Amino acid sequence: MLLWRTVTTAKITRIRKVHDYRVFQRWSDDRRADDFARVNLLYGTNGSGKSTLASLLRSCAASNAEAARAQIEVVASIDGTEHVVTHDNTALWNRVRVFNAEYVDENLRFNDRQGPRSDSLLTLGKANVEAELELQAAERRRVEVEPQATDARAAARTAETNMGRRMTEVAGQVVEDLRMSPVATYRATNTYTRRNVRDLLVGDRSLFDSASVDIAADRALATSSAPRSYTRLFRGELPRADEILRNSVALLEADVISRPLARLADHPAEAQWVQRGLPLHEHESRCLFCGNEISTQRREELAAHFDRSVTDLQARIDAQLDVLKQCEHAAARLAESVPGDGDLYADLAGALRTARSEVQSQVDNYQQLLSELGMRLEAKRSNPFSKPEPNVAAPETPTADSVAEVIALHEARRSAHETEASSAARRVELARVKAFADEYDRLVTSARDLSQTATSLEDELRELNQRIIALSSVDADPVPQATELTESVARLLGRTELAFAPSDDGKHYKIERSGLPATNLSEGERTAIALLHFLASIREGVFTVDAPIVVIDDPVSSMDEGILFGISSFLWSSLVENAYANQVFLFTHNFELFRQWVVQLEAARRHVNGGYTVHEIRMRHRRGGSNAPRRSPEFDPWTPDRQQSSRLRSLYHFLFARVAAAVIDSKPDLGLAERMDLLALAPNAARKMLEAFLSFRFPQYIGQFHLGMKEAIKEVDDPALRTHVERYLHAYSHNEEGNVSAMIDPSEATAVLRSLFLLIRANDPGHLSAMCMALGINETELFALEY
Repeated sequence: MLLWRTVTTAKITRIRKVHDYRVFQRWSDDRRADDFARVNLLYGTNGSGKSTLASLLRSCAASNAEAARAQIEVVASIDGTEHVVTHDNTALWNRVRVFNAEYVDENLRFNDRQGPRSDSLLTLGKANVEAELELQAAERRRVEVEPQATDARAAARTAETNMGRRMTEVAGQVVEDLRMSPVATYRATNTYTRRNVRDLLVGDRSLFDSASVDIAADRALATSSAPRSYTRLFRGELPRADEILRNSVALLEADVISRPLARLADHPAEAQWVQRGLPLHEHESRCLFCGNEISTQRREELAAHFDRSVTDLQARIDAQLDVLKQCEHAAARLAESVPGDGDLYADLAGALRTARSEVQSQVDNYQQLLSELGMRLEAKRSNPFSKPEPNVAAPETPTADSVAEVIALHEARRSAHETEASSAARRVELARVKAFADEYDRLVTSARDLSQTATSLEDELRELNQRIIALSSVDADPVPQATELTESVARLLGRTELAFAPSDDGKHYKIERSGLPATNLSEGERTAIALLHFLASIREGVFTVDAPIVVIDDPVSSMDEGILFGISSFLWSSLVENAYANQVFLFTHNFELFRQWVVQLEAARRHVNGGYTVHEIRMRHRRGGSNAPRRSPEFDPWTPDRQQSSRLRSLYHFLFARVAAAVIDSKPDLGLAERMDLLALAPNAARKMLEAFLSFRFPQYIGQFHLGMKEAIKEVDDPALRTHVERYLHAYSHNEEGNVSAMIDPSEATAVLRSLFLLIRANDPGHLSAMCMALGINETELFALEY
């Protein structure tokens, strides 16, 4: 931050940025304005942002929070060197003094029964005596209120303590009920506290509709444990019965290619015995059983009987028999894995028995098939040459599906147990708190009433203390002197009825009207008195820092024409002819004051110490990227052409030139922002221009805009022109004041504004041509485009 120990001259040359202050949103200087000089005149209509700018400068001078939020940046010339200055540079802002409506409100009070008061301008006499009486009464009341406030606050704290203790007890009861529940919050008094109870009581009490109606049952459910999960059910798939039957039948019906020995073919048991002995006699010449010689022919006969096809079939039968055994074991496992009645929730026992019976029946039929097929395959293996008849049908293959469904219900109930237990715990909690609700309401009401009583007494005591201090330490304001005030007010107002007289102690002023206490001052009188006080406070020898930067905002906003000229002359002599102030800004929406100062500045020109600038501050619509155009203030330098400037010294000429230039400059391809700028002229500039013309053209309707417009429309024959004029009349003349909030379609802005000039031409073509010639406006261009 830039700091200066000693500053002799300083002035603001440009306002660069304002981030956030009312209508100045992300605002930046577009370099349209001239650099500010020592004397700066700014004209703007109401709503143009000039008073907002004055208020912002005053916030910076006061170093308040609004100034920080605004994030203003200005370029300041400090002893001839330019610096960028922000809101926190006290070396610059301490010099800034702003006179505006806020200054009047803060420095003067006009509503007292005995007359206007301010921090320096007070009505005394009887009022001073009353102030002493008020001081004594305030001190007596303070003696009464102090102990009452202390006792009331102690009672309020006790009530709050009792309410907190009862909520803690309720919280403890909830924890005692539910510490074994699955909800961790309920397990200890440091996790479930009176804050939980309070949240329920101050929240939506419709929650209590779901409170428990059977606390014992819900508490038992909330603290119970879930039964164990059942996981022993056989989940494998058994081979299908029809496939087992089909494979077994294929083996039973199989043929072998061999030369059977009759005795062995007719006696399967002997054939099995001989077949098992063959490997033992492979290298023997005699039979180990009977001792007879084994001839080569006999070996060949046995080999032919036990051909390879026989052994292959027997091997396949053995494999199938193994399959049957495995299926039998699997079916037995399935039957054994079905849960008993005590393994699941008791209320599922009926469904479990039905499912278990179904599974057992399936297993029994399945195993019977396996047993029957096993016997027939054993017989086939013993006598491969036989063909046993199976004569059986395939039963349903056993599954555990029906039992699994019952187990699924059990598991779902088990999984939901924690949720059900938590819900039951919540119902118990709500029931306990609900039972306390009426008592809580009584405690809250009592505590609130006691606290309000204490607060009221404390507020009264605080106000009494402040009032006693204020009444005991009223100091005098040394400027201006009473005689000077009387003379200056007379000069400004043009009358001598108001007079200022010093009090006996020399500390205050007494304001009188014709010798009596002044009451019911007009707004113009109030503004004049406040302005004199302001100017006296910044004069040389009184202002406590280096020469000031002075900002005056709308000093004649509520004054009649006579006072206006007096104020203008006084400001000129105090701020322009007297060069003590480093810089002067005069903001006004009054065109007559603006016109006077333009005339005086142009006449003085080089003799104005430090130079001058003249600007118009206007509200324009700026493009906002993809967003809709937004209104933003802009500074436009006043025309440097002295001849043109002289033509614009009446409000009617100024407005005529403004609206005509906007119409001529408009293009068919104007964007929305430019059309909105055109449209913004309709309720203010264009209306006032028409008011001036109509008062001249139809003097019998002066002050009656609606009637004047209706009379003027009678001269319009073109239907399209009548449509635009009537649309304007409908939007902006429902009352005798311009309705600035009314809107017409932005796309029609140029056509509507042009139609107003066509209306003037229809009523007085010579007048319109003379105005265009006087103001250098090309009449042909004004009406170049079709409306």
